[in-house]
Amino acid sequence: KGITDGGAKITTKLQSFSDFQQGAVQELILPFGKRLGEAENRMKELPYALYDSQDILVRDIINTGKGGIKKGLALLGGIQINTGPDTLDYFHPLRFDLYDENGKVVDDLLPLIV
Repeated sequence: KGITDGGAKITTKLQSFSDFQQGAVQELILPFGKRLGEAENRMKELPYALYDSQDILVRDIINTGKGGIKKGLALLGGIQINTGPDTLDYFHPLRFDLYDENGKVVDDLLPLIV
């Protein structure tokens, strides 16, 4: 069974660093399994689900470390699409937030770049 039907098994056995990376991706995507399972196009939905899972982590990091923000923080987030060596890579911005020194979003800058 796989991630989309809730049957993925979590293991602590790692054979290589790439196993660790794949395991981390599987952990991050587990809460979005049903969403992927119901998606019309899973491969199109997958990077957005991964982005959403990582966005949760980033927000937690900001909340935890907000005491160390001196004058504010600008956060640009999105989906990076790596392509072949003869093609330009692509970045799809999904958020561009400005935080104040208290870790609160004070401005959405995304409309300025899209």
